[in-house]
Order: sequence, then structure tokens, then C-alpha cells
Amino acid sequence: MVSLKESVEEKYGEKENESEDFGFIVFVSCSPEAKRGMFPPIMTLNDYNIEYFGDFSDLSSKVRHIRELDLTDNLLSDWAEVAEILSSFKSLTFLNLSNNLLNEPIDKNNNQANEKLDNVNLPMNKLVLNGNNVNWSTVVYLVRKMPKLDELHLSTNNLGDPGNTTLEHNNLTHLYLSCNPINDFCSVSMNLISNCSRLEFISLAECPVVQLPKVDDLQNVPTCLHSLNISTTKINSWTEVEKLRKFPGLNDLRIQGCPFLDEYTAHEKRMMLIARLPNVKVLNGGDRIKTTEREDAERSFIRHFLDTPESIRPSRFDELVAVHGLLAPLVNIDLSPDMNIKVSIYHKDECREESISVMQSVKQFKQLLQGYFNVAPANMRLWYYDQEMTKIAGPEEMKFANKELYTYNVIDGDYFVVDEKAQLRVLTGSPGAHSMVFGSLSPGNSNSSRKSSFGTSPTSPCANSSNPRIRRKSSDSSAPPNPRTRRKSSGRTSPTPLGRKASSPSVKTPVARNLFGNSNVRNPVDQHYGEFFHSKVFREDSKNC
Repeated sequence: MVSLKESVEEKYGEKENESEDFGFIVFVSCSPEAKRGMFPPIMTLNDYNIEYFGDFSDLSSKVRHIRELDLTDNLLSDWAEVAEILSSFKSLTFLNLSNNLLNEPIDKNNNQANEKLDNVNLPMNKLVLNGNNVNWSTVVYLVRKMPKLDELHLSTNNLGDPGNTTLEHNNLTHLYLSCNPINDFCSVSMNLISNCSRLEFISLAECPVVQLPKVDDLQNVPTCLHSLNISTTKINSWTEVEKLRKFPGLNDLRIQGCPFLDEYTAHEKRMMLIARLPNVKVLNGGDRIKTTEREDAERSFIRHFLDTPESIRPSRFDELVAVHGLLAPLVNIDLSPDMNIKVSIYHKDECREESISVMQSVKQFKQLLQGYFNVAPANMRLWYYDQEMTKIAGPEEMKFANKELYTYNVIDGDYFVVDEKAQLRVLTGSPGAHSMVFGSLSPGNSNSSRKSSFGTSPTSPCANSSNPRIRRKSSDSSAPPNPRTRRKSSGRTSPTPLGRKASSPSVKTPVARNLFGNSNVRNPVDQHYGEFFHSKVFREDSKNC
């Protein structure tokens, strides 16, 4: 069995003649008491398995100044041991005995406890007995021995309704009764609250309280009671809540988790409570309710009950109408942007009208278009046509895969054009040429213009050939290149073969982009895509050989 004395010496005593060589981190208090070789005035001995008091005869001079003692989570079960603590620690003002085993009542048969506490006025200010299963008779006995007590914690003690038990105290200001099976608030009011003239705060949180005291019984409630906690109780109607208006000094209220509040949002709960309880200045531990917030809540309360039949309207409705008047309902305006837009999508001669989400990326949109037109996203070019901006600046190619569609400001009536990327073709103009051309051929050109390229033969820059020749390997060239000459080529012009004269610069013939596939119409946009002309976007050079 572990005693309180052993635990005090173990934690706060001086360790001498240590036989083993260990390193220790020692906390040295700078208080005057510690400098005189005494224990610190505040002691915490949580979870030390303390079962009894022990012999403090040789330490009485070292503990007489201790003001606070925390013995939470120990094994104290006899009130006689608690009486030893209270009588030996003469200056003790705070004692925490939470979660011990003090479930036996203090009765006349407990002579040792009675002897220690009889004719003694303890200087205790705060007593914490949470989680001990103490009964009301024990509470009343201890409170009588502590005339200076101002804070009493009795949560989680399986305390029922007080019944005929009367708790009288002239100095008690805070009483905590949370998590006890107390059903009758009226009994608490009559036997506890009304007999504590200086009581300022009482907590009945998580107690199965259903009804509050009747209005006539509230006359005995002291006016100094300004704070009340009834959160997570079983109060289930606004009628009970409106009784709180009659508490003479109430201005701080905590009420959350009650069944009748479940149907409201957090904002609506606060609004309804503020409008119904004009005496409450602080709600649920928040800031002090401002005048503007109260006025907004009262106006919202009026509008909330405009469509309610007069027979079932709360009485508070008429009071607020007399102050603010009968208000008209507010117009519900939805300013949220449209997420789904109706657009047209064109591919060659095919047109689809679809409703698309603007909260998708260009990459996701291309994957959607693949299912419509069977064009792989990697081989797809996508153009966006704004109804207004296209007439000024032309269409915009959607190149950035991770860009969201809403950033293009797409609206109803806009349209998209799907084009396939041009295939790479390699053409040669002469046996020694190594020119390359990129892009597809213009859909409206003649056979001669289809065979023009970015690079032409040096001997005949504008010559047309009925059958373009395939690029040859360097080993098949009729004129081998000069090994001493370093050739630079951009892929657009053919180098001059050795032994030939340089001809005039080749004419660069642009390659028109095939946006709409093969068609006999020069600009399909003229017929299919409104007033904007495709040729104004993709300008073609009119130079032809």
C-alpha cells in the first residue's frame, strides 16, 4: 500500500546516499519555502496509487504552508484518510480528489473522520470530487465544514435529484453538477439554488433534465445567478426555453445539443435563441452579443414566422412586431455561377449541342470529346470561339491541359471546334534535296498547290510535279556532298549541290491548316459557324506559283 507521505518524499523529498550511479533531472523551485528546505506550496501527485495518509509527524513543519494539493486518479477510499489530509494541511485552499474510490457516506459510525473534522473550520476555497460516487449527505456534511468554499465540483457522481436534501451556503458561487442523473430542475432550484444566496453559476450539462422551474418558483432564485449551463439536456420545446427570460439575473447561457435544436442550422439556432431571450448577453461562450446582431436576429425571427398561422405563433412575435414593424420577406437571390453551360461542338461537318461542366480541365474535356468524335486527345487541337471576342481577336486554341474551362468565361451559345493535328510528310524537290514539310494540305487548293512545300528545289522553286518523290537516302544521291563543307540546314531550303549554280531563293508557300477536313468550300465557317470568317483567323498567303 502506498501512502501520501511516501509519494511526497519520492517526488519532492531530498534523495541522499544514492547507491546506484544514475543521472537525474532535478527541478529546483525558487520559492521562498523551497529555499528554506520546505516543500513547494503547490503539489500534484496524480496516479500514484495512494491509498492512505501515512505518518507526517516528522514532516509537519514542511507541509503546513501547502495551499493546493491534487490527488487525481489515486486509490483513496476512506473518508478518515481525507479527514487526516484536511486537518494536517492547515493552509490547504484547493483539494482535488477526482477519480478516487470515495463512494461510502460519512455517517455517525465513522468516528475517526468525525473527530478530525468536528469543530474545525477549514480554509478550503475549491473542492473537486468528480467521479467518486459521493451522495448528497456527504456533500452537505463537507460543505458545512468549509465556510469559505466558493467552488464545488460534483460532476459524474451518480447524484440523483436532491429530494429533501437542502444545501445551504453563504459563500458558494460556482456549483458543477454535470453528468449526473438529475431529472428535476425544480428540486435543484428549491433545495440548492435558492439556499445559496451568492450562487453565480450552476452547470447541469449532460443531465436528463426535461423541464425548467415554473415561473412562480423562479422568485426564489437569487439575482446574482447570472450564468447557466444546460447543454446536452433533454429540454425539447421552446416553451421551456422562454422560461429563462424570467430568471432575474441570467445573462450568460450555454445551451447546445438539445433535441428541439436539431432541425436548425448553427446560424438559425443562434438567431432563434438571441431573438427569444432578450436578457441573454453572452450565448454559448461566445463574444458579447452586439446590438446589430440582436437587431438582425429579431428581424429574421419576424420573417421566419410570417407564414405561420397566428394561433401557433410565439408570443415573442407580437413583441418584436411592435418594435420593428411587420416586415416583408426578403428576396432570395442566387448569385452562384452556372456550372453547366450549353455549347455547340463542331468537328468537320458534324455539329453537336451539349451541356458541359465548366469545372473540368481542358484535358478532361478532350477526353470527353474523344467519346464524341473518336479523336485521340494527343492528336486533337481544340479551339474556343467566344461569341463576341472571336469577331475581334479570333478563336483561342486551348493548349493548356490543366486549365479549367471556367477560366475561359464560357457562356451559353459559345462553341468549340475540334481539329485533328496534321500528319508529318517528307517531300523532296530534287535528288539532292533533303527538305521536310510539316502540316496538312489546304482543303481548297488545286493539285499543284497541294504539292507545294516549305522547301523547294533550287533549280525550279515554283515547279510542280505530278508525283512528289520520296526522300532518298544519302547513299542514293547523284551528287555526293563535299566532306569539307559543313552544311547547315533548317529543313526549309535545300542545299546547293556541288557543281551547280545557286538559283534564286525559293518562295515560301504557307500550308493552310485543315480545320474542317476535306471540303470543296473554301471557308466552311462562312456557311456553318456564323458571322465570323475562318480566313480572318487563319490567314492564308495569296502567293501561288
